Amino acid sequence: MSKTKLPELYIKNILNKISCKKNLTDTEAILIFKNIVEGRIHDDYSTSILKEISKKGETVDEILAMVKIIKEHSITIRPQIKNKIFDICGTGGSKIKTFNISTASAIVAASAGCNIAKHGNRAVSGICGSADFLEYIGLNLSNPPQVVSNCIEELGIGFLFAPLFHPVLKNVSKLRKEIGMKTIFNIAAPLCNPCDNLSGQIIGIYDSLLLPKFSEVTKKLNRNFILVNAKDGIDEISTTCNNEIIHVNKGEIIKYNLNPLEVGIPLASLNNITIKNKEDSIELTLKSIYGLAHKEIEDIIALNSSPVLVLSEIAKNLQEGIDICRSIIREGKARKKLEDFITFCGNKERLNEIEKKLDLH
Repeated sequence: MSKTKLPELYIKNILNKISCKKNLTDTEAILIFKNIVEGRIHDDYSTSILKEISKKGETVDEILAMVKIIKEHSITIRPQIKNKIFDICGTGGSKIKTFNISTASAIVAASAGCNIAKHGNRAVSGICGSADFLEYIGLNLSNPPQVVSNCIEELGIGFLFAPLFHPVLKNVSKLRKEIGMKTIFNIAAPLCNPCDNLSGQIIGIYDSLLLPKFSEVTKKLNRNFILVNAKDGIDEISTTCNNEIIHVNKGEIIKYNLNPLEVGIPLASLNNITIKNKEDSIELTLKSIYGLAHKEIEDIIALNSSPVLVLSEIAKNLQEGIDICRSIIREGKARKKLEDFITFCGNKERLNEIEKKLDLH
């Protein structure tokens, strides 16, 4: 496509179309999103377009167009390992602030023998994103892609910091902060993991209205997805309520509900898995990995780690996966994995400082 800026009249017509609750065609969506991420549309127009698309409701074609544009601009890796590689993430945008459940679950799953390419970023609408947590405890977010790939090959886990692998998105980071609400980027970003040989993902979706759209989008991406919507509004598998699950396996869609009681987990209090600030999140996330948190925290980490073990064929079912994850945490294997991870990709002394500060020894 041409690098020439779009005519202002065309941009105004697109904005008017969206404002009238009309959906973009595939061609229109690709053209307008390409120009937004490349910073060739004035910020005021870009902000208005993103807001109006959210108000209108994103279509499957619009989401796929954004995924296509982001991936076209991505730096990718391809770890040389035989076993399958997975990611655990959420869409963000939830009004309920939990600790870093998906990050802790990724560490636990890797400790159980899964291969994890954890794709993440700093918090946009939340308190503490996966990148915020990992950087605080010593991970170097600036590691070149090859180091991240090597880490996955050697330790079974690596962190793919979104701005490093999607440098073009720096053009919209300011816009997203100014908008201060979920946009189509929240929906597309979890589907843009830069690991070329990723086998599948567990994706937590806070908004039940997005679940059907995600199932149709992922159906066309030819991977193994487990999509989760918790009835309490968090973007993880929740231990406080029923969870609607959609398993999309290369085009085949299976839907079911999961009550924590069905896998031996008592219903938890939402207050016991939420946090007030970044410091709370960091402390609780570390304690969950180190086996020093209360049982409701261990429960939600084991529950969110377990599906990856099933997809990786390490566990036969969720119940077995939960039991394995509990053992991993209690035996200190998750703690050891995190320490090895920080040593490989960051500053172990920083992690030691945090451990002492929080009295985690």
